[in-house]
Amino acid sequence: MVLRMISDIGELLETGPFEPFFVVTSGGKRYRVASADHASTNPKGTRVLIWVGDDSFVTVPGLHIAAIEKETS
Repeated sequence: MVLRMISDIGELLETGPFEPFFVVTSGGKRYRVASADHASTNPKGTRVLIWVGDDSFVTVPGLHIAAIEKETS
């Protein structure tokens, strides 16, 4: 399941045209991925790095990804 969620995020990052989405954690936090440049997966496919607002980032381990939600208009 963990690898599938990371794989799904990788696909969303590579699909064009890009559509913003949220990564929701097991703790209930939601991180918006505004563009393909705002997130990446590590080579082993175990975590996602998401760049937020002020040039900082969060690292979300795959075990803590509860959902991927498409942004609604």
